[in-house]
Amino acid sequence: MKDTWQVILAGEGGQGLIVAGILLAEAASVFENLNATQTQSYGIASRGGFSQSEVVISAHEIIYPGVEDPDIVLALTQEAYDLYAPKLSEAALLIYDSDLVRPDPKPKAQSFGFPLTETARDLGRVGVTNLVALGAIQALSGLIKLESLERAITHRFGQKAAELNLKALGRGVELARAKA
Repeated sequence: MKDTWQVILAGEGGQGLIVAGILLAEAASVFENLNATQTQSYGIASRGGFSQSEVVISAHEIIYPGVEDPDIVLALTQEAYDLYAPKLSEAALLIYDSDLVRPDPKPKAQSFGFPLTETARDLGRVGVTNLVALGAIQALSGLIKLESLERAITHRFGQKAAELNLKALGRGVELARAKA
Protein backbone atom coordinates (compact mmCIF):
# COMPACT_ATOMS: atom_id res chain seq x y z
CA MET A 1 0.00 0.00 0.00
CA LYS A 2 1.26 3.45 -0.91
CA ASP A 3 1.99 5.94 1.86
CA THR A 4 0.57 8.89 -0.08
CA TRP A 5 -2.13 9.13 -2.75
CA GLN A 6 -2.82 12.20 -4.88
CA VAL A 7 -6.25 12.16 -6.54
CA ILE A 8 -7.96 14.49 -9.01
CA LEU A 9 -11.71 14.24 -9.64
CA ALA A 10 -12.54 16.41 -12.66
CA GLY A 11 -15.53 17.18 -14.84
CA GLU A 12 -18.20 19.84 -14.78
CA GLY A 13 -20.21 21.59 -12.11
CA GLY A 14 -23.23 19.60 -10.97
CA GLN A 15 -21.58 16.16 -11.23
CA GLY A 16 -20.90 15.97 -7.50
CA LEU A 17 -17.12 16.02 -7.74
CA ILE A 18 -16.67 18.31 -4.74
CA VAL A 19 -18.88 16.07 -2.59
CA ALA A 20 -16.99 12.99 -3.84
CA GLY A 21 -13.69 14.60 -2.85
CA ILE A 22 -15.01 15.51 0.57
CA LEU A 23 -16.31 11.96 1.10
CA LEU A 24 -12.98 10.47 0.07
CA ALA A 25 -11.04 12.77 2.42
CA GLU A 26 -13.47 12.16 5.30
CA ALA A 27 -13.32 8.39 4.82
CA ALA A 28 -9.53 8.51 5.01
CA SER A 29 -9.20 10.94 7.91
CA VAL A 30 -12.17 10.04 10.10
CA PHE A 31 -12.45 6.30 9.56
CA GLU A 32 -8.86 5.29 8.75
CA ASN A 33 -6.99 7.83 10.85
CA LEU A 34 -4.94 9.03 7.88
CA ASN A 35 -4.05 12.60 7.02
CA ALA A 36 -6.16 14.01 4.21
CA THR A 37 -6.69 17.31 2.44
CA GLN A 38 -9.36 18.25 -0.06
CA THR A 39 -9.27 21.33 -2.27
CA GLN A 40 -11.65 22.38 -5.00
CA SER A 41 -11.86 24.69 -7.94
CA TYR A 42 -14.69 25.45 -10.29
CA GLY A 43 -15.77 27.97 -12.89
CA ILE A 44 -18.14 30.85 -12.27
CA ALA A 45 -21.12 28.78 -13.40
CA SER A 46 -22.38 26.45 -10.68
CA ARG A 47 -23.49 23.91 -13.28
CA GLY A 48 -21.82 23.16 -16.56
CA GLY A 49 -18.46 24.89 -16.00
CA PHE A 50 -15.20 23.05 -15.33
CA SER A 51 -15.00 21.66 -11.80
CA GLN A 52 -12.42 19.64 -9.94
CA SER A 53 -11.67 18.33 -6.50
CA GLU A 54 -8.17 17.40 -5.40
CA VAL A 55 -7.58 14.98 -2.54
CA VAL A 56 -4.28 14.07 -0.91
CA ILE A 57 -4.30 11.11 1.49
CA SER A 58 -1.19 10.20 3.44
CA ALA A 59 0.04 8.22 6.40
CA HIS A 60 2.47 11.12 6.93
CA GLU A 61 2.09 14.85 7.47
CA ILE A 62 0.86 16.61 4.33
CA ILE A 63 3.05 19.63 3.62
CA TYR A 64 1.27 20.86 0.48
CA PRO A 65 -2.51 20.28 0.19
CA GLY A 66 -2.72 20.31 -3.61
CA VAL A 67 -2.02 17.56 -6.12
CA GLU A 68 1.33 17.89 -7.85
CA ASP A 69 1.75 14.42 -9.41
CA PRO A 70 -1.59 12.58 -9.55
CA ASP A 71 -1.77 8.87 -8.83
CA ILE A 72 -5.46 8.75 -9.80
CA VAL A 73 -7.50 10.94 -12.13
CA LEU A 74 -11.23 10.65 -12.64
CA ALA A 75 -12.40 12.37 -15.85
CA LEU A 76 -16.16 12.77 -16.24
CA THR A 77 -15.92 15.04 -19.28
CA GLN A 78 -13.82 15.22 -22.44
CA GLU A 79 -12.32 18.51 -21.24
CA ALA A 80 -11.10 16.89 -18.03
CA TYR A 81 -9.72 13.89 -19.91
CA ASP A 82 -7.89 16.08 -22.43
CA LEU A 83 -6.43 18.22 -19.67
CA TYR A 84 -5.01 15.41 -17.51
CA ALA A 85 -4.50 12.25 -19.60
CA PRO A 86 -1.41 13.47 -21.48
CA LYS A 87 0.32 14.52 -18.23
CA LEU A 88 -0.05 11.26 -16.32
CA SER A 89 2.76 8.82 -15.66
CA GLU A 90 2.57 5.16 -16.64
CA ALA A 91 1.98 4.26 -13.00
CA ALA A 92 -1.06 6.55 -12.69
CA LEU A 93 -4.64 5.31 -12.83
CA LEU A 94 -7.02 7.10 -15.20
CA ILE A 95 -10.74 6.40 -14.87
CA TYR A 96 -13.20 8.00 -17.27
CA ASP A 97 -16.88 7.93 -18.20
CA SER A 98 -16.94 5.79 -21.35
CA ASP A 99 -20.20 7.36 -22.52
CA LEU A 100 -18.90 10.93 -22.34
CA VAL A 101 -15.20 10.64 -23.16
CA ARG A 102 -13.38 9.61 -26.33
CA PRO A 103 -10.15 8.18 -24.92
CA ASP A 104 -6.71 8.33 -26.47
CA PRO A 105 -6.15 4.97 -28.21
CA LYS A 106 -2.72 4.68 -26.56
CA PRO A 107 -2.89 6.32 -23.14
CA LYS A 108 0.28 6.51 -21.06
CA ALA A 109 -1.52 5.79 -17.80
CA GLN A 110 -3.42 2.67 -16.78
CA SER A 111 -6.76 3.60 -18.28
CA PHE A 112 -10.26 2.30 -17.51
CA GLY A 113 -13.53 3.48 -19.03
CA PHE A 114 -16.85 2.72 -17.37
CA PRO A 115 -20.43 3.77 -18.18
CA LEU A 116 -20.59 5.81 -14.97
CA THR A 117 -23.43 8.17 -15.88
CA GLU A 118 -25.46 5.41 -17.52
CA THR A 119 -25.06 3.24 -14.42
CA ALA A 120 -26.26 6.09 -12.21
CA ARG A 121 -29.21 6.66 -14.57
CA ASP A 122 -30.10 2.96 -14.32
CA LEU A 123 -30.20 3.38 -10.54
CA GLY A 124 -32.77 6.14 -11.02
CA ARG A 125 -30.67 9.24 -10.40
CA VAL A 126 -27.84 10.68 -12.52
CA GLY A 127 -26.79 12.62 -9.42
CA VAL A 128 -25.11 9.53 -7.98
CA THR A 129 -22.57 9.28 -10.82
CA ASN A 130 -19.96 10.57 -8.38
CA LEU A 131 -20.61 7.62 -6.04
CA VAL A 132 -20.44 5.10 -8.88
CA ALA A 133 -17.06 6.63 -9.76
CA LEU A 134 -15.84 6.46 -6.15
CA GLY A 135 -16.71 2.77 -6.07
CA ALA A 136 -14.66 2.15 -9.20
CA ILE A 137 -11.74 4.16 -7.80
CA GLN A 138 -11.80 2.20 -4.55
CA ALA A 139 -11.97 -1.18 -6.28
CA LEU A 140 -9.14 -0.42 -8.71
CA SER A 141 -6.78 1.30 -6.28
CA GLY A 142 -7.56 0.16 -2.75
CA LEU A 143 -6.48 3.61 -1.56
CA ILE A 144 -8.94 3.29 1.33
CA LYS A 145 -11.22 0.53 2.53
CA LEU A 146 -14.69 0.20 1.03
CA GLU A 147 -16.13 0.09 4.54
CA SER A 148 -14.61 3.51 5.28
CA LEU A 149 -16.31 5.02 2.24
CA GLU A 150 -19.60 3.40 3.22
CA ARG A 151 -19.32 4.83 6.73
CA ALA A 152 -18.47 8.31 5.39
CA ILE A 153 -21.52 8.21 3.09
CA THR A 154 -23.84 7.10 5.88
CA HIS A 155 -22.36 9.70 8.23
CA ARG A 156 -22.82 12.51 5.70
CA PHE A 157 -26.28 11.63 4.37
CA GLY A 158 -27.90 9.71 7.23
CA GLN A 159 -28.99 6.07 7.04
CA LYS A 160 -32.17 6.56 4.99
CA ALA A 161 -30.76 9.02 2.44
CA ALA A 162 -27.55 6.99 2.14
CA GLU A 163 -29.32 3.95 0.69
CA LEU A 164 -29.17 4.98 -2.98
CA ASN A 165 -25.66 6.41 -2.54
CA LEU A 166 -24.41 3.14 -1.05
CA LYS A 167 -26.04 1.20 -3.89
CA ALA A 168 -24.27 3.48 -6.41
CA LEU A 169 -20.94 2.97 -4.63
CA GLY A 170 -21.45 -0.79 -4.77
CA ARG A 171 -22.33 -0.67 -8.46
CA GLY A 172 -19.07 1.18 -9.16
CA VAL A 173 -17.14 -1.51 -7.30
CA GLU A 174 -18.89 -4.17 -9.39
CA LEU A 175 -18.06 -2.39 -12.65
CA ALA A 176 -14.39 -2.15 -11.75
CA ARG A 177 -14.09 -5.73 -10.50
CA ALA A 178 -15.71 -7.03 -13.69
CA LYS A 179 -13.15 -5.22 -15.82
CA ALA A 180 -10.01 -5.58 -13.71
